[in-house]
Amino acid sequence: MTATNAKATQILWLRNDLRLHDHEGFKLAVENGAPLAVIYILPEHWLTTDADGMSRLGSAKARFLRAALIDLHRQLEDQTINFHMYRGDPVDIITRLRDEIVGDIRLLTSSPQAPEEQRWLHALEDYDLDLVTYESQTLFTQDQMSELLANFPGSFSKFRRTVEKNNGAFTVAESEPSVPLRIHEQPLRTNASISWPSSDYQVNMLFHGGERPGLKWLDRYLWEEKAISHYKDTRNALTGEFGSSHFSPWLAWGCLSPRKIWHEILKYEASYGETEQTYWLRFELLWREYFHWSMRAHSERLFIRSGIQRKPQKDSIKASTREQHWQAWCQASTGVPMVDAGLRELRHTGFVSNRLRQNMASYFIHQLKLDWRLGARWFEMYLCDFDVASNYGNWAYLAGVGHDPRPVREFNLNKQLHQYDPDLAHIRQWCPEIAEANLQDILNHQSGRALLPSFPPPVVNTAAYDVR
Repeated sequence: MTATNAKATQILWLRNDLRLHDHEGFKLAVENGAPLAVIYILPEHWLTTDADGMSRLGSAKARFLRAALIDLHRQLEDQTINFHMYRGDPVDIITRLRDEIVGDIRLLTSSPQAPEEQRWLHALEDYDLDLVTYESQTLFTQDQMSELLANFPGSFSKFRRTVEKNNGAFTVAESEPSVPLRIHEQPLRTNASISWPSSDYQVNMLFHGGERPGLKWLDRYLWEEKAISHYKDTRNALTGEFGSSHFSPWLAWGCLSPRKIWHEILKYEASYGETEQTYWLRFELLWREYFHWSMRAHSERLFIRSGIQRKPQKDSIKASTREQHWQAWCQASTGVPMVDAGLRELRHTGFVSNRLRQNMASYFIHQLKLDWRLGARWFEMYLCDFDVASNYGNWAYLAGVGHDPRPVREFNLNKQLHQYDPDLAHIRQWCPEIAEANLQDILNHQSGRALLPSFPPPVVNTAAYDVR
């Protein structure tokens, strides 16, 4: 953070902090008092298809983001502040704005998380801008984490114990309410309007993007339904509106502050008592926190195939087989109903339960034997709740090249299906062509022992598992 200039025109560049509550950027802008322009930039390369046929913005993900931007735009309009939304290279857009505005510019934006964001901000340091950063995505501050970042814990368990045993040093600050924007708007003339990708398939959104829908869901989940009272028991369910919290899409885009959720849980516990169920949701927020600070600590190393463990990874299948496996994944035709159901759900809704994500990733890495980063990018394209730190952290974890490595993190998918979807509710919803099959039929098919005539044979068989 550089020294502030009270006379400079302010530009607040929003990225993954699409909200008004608990927002340090808006607070800093109001305290400064200079005219303010609020902007969002959709990076052009997010819409470009790469050599593997992937972009960064699948249809459901794009729709959630668009709804989040519209919700914030309407809220800012109510306070007579325009919300300028652009499409292009972030560095190019901001330098064009700098050239448009007469005088000094104070650029406020959230602290960089991924290396890509770090490169943007590093490039902007070469221009005549007063760059001010703030935290928007984490429970803790940079100052609170400074000692841990110097020697980052190799396992989540060590991180959690450190945080929980040092409550004084790791107190989660109270979430602050929205700041009234009693501030002059800085008009902008630069134009690079967003055009959104079209979809060639039906999108069935589970949730609407935006701060107000997020706050409404938070209130409904905790206080109306009291669904947190069974969170630990039901969070691994493959279906169901209240099985898990579903906070993740709003957290990913910053429509909900993690500190807001944390303190709402504490309020709930003050009213109804702390239980293992309520604690477990805070436990999961700490997992998210761990991955976020891990990315700050390890940066580019999290994106290389050997991961932070620097374990050499060799292809164990021929190139032709690798391409066959990849295409089966892309077309949701792996022949494993549990996996294909998840791939169909992901494409059409932008969401898959955490338990199914782990099973899908395990199959991708250990059975299809594909590069884990390819699977991480596939999730990045489609997930409405894509969070770069959590997504890549979890994929690396399952590939054995991330934190807390073990020799093999492979799931028996038939055992998992028997445990988490024994009634086949999820498979019947997304694979109706085999709706008449029973559990043993599916287990036999996935393991290649007796194939279902109306479903593709498995590209790679899963380990056998019999219902007893």
